[in-house]
Amino acid sequence: ANQALSRIPDGVSDRQALFAGDILATGFWAARITEIGPEDTVLILGAGPTGICTLLCVLLRGPRRVIVCEKDPDRRRFVEERWPQVTAAPPEGLEQLVCGLSEHGGADRVIEVAGTEESFRLAWQCARPNAVVTVAALYDTPQVLPLPDMYGKNLTFKTGGVDGCDCREILDLIAAGKLDTTPLITHTF
Repeated sequence: ANQALSRIPDGVSDRQALFAGDILATGFWAARITEIGPEDTVLILGAGPTGICTLLCVLLRGPRRVIVCEKDPDRRRFVEERWPQVTAAPPEGLEQLVCGLSEHGGADRVIEVAGTEESFRLAWQCARPNAVVTVAALYDTPQVLPLPDMYGKNLTFKTGGVDGCDCREILDLIAAGKLDTTPLITHTF
């Protein structure tokens, strides 16, 4: 507690701060280590709560284009309604879509937060050569890198778990109105 707790700033409600120490911290960390630049096409795999938090943090970094892949049509609609500048797409045909929307034949940066075998496969398939692929998802089973299929792509993989060290900065961004996860809260008990 002496190293990880951050005081919630005045003017930030508990509701606004709810996700700061977990899924928002995961998205913030993933966006930071993915080294996103202004010319990048970023692909996020998964639009569940962690995927949406990741999307918010990716948008803070100002990439040229953001694509969110999500199987569930209601989640895709959620993204489209709130962030019209983001392309929301199903997994089917994703590789062709990403290639068509990117400048370099694939995503420059990929963040995998869905945690499925399919999304893990799409992460490296949709990445352009020399891309950064960040795996922030948790898996129930070990994943195997298909190195013969990946040979020649020269991908940089990054992974890890939630990092609570950014909570002060996250809370400051919430206080400044730059991060808002309250649309994710659908029920209060």
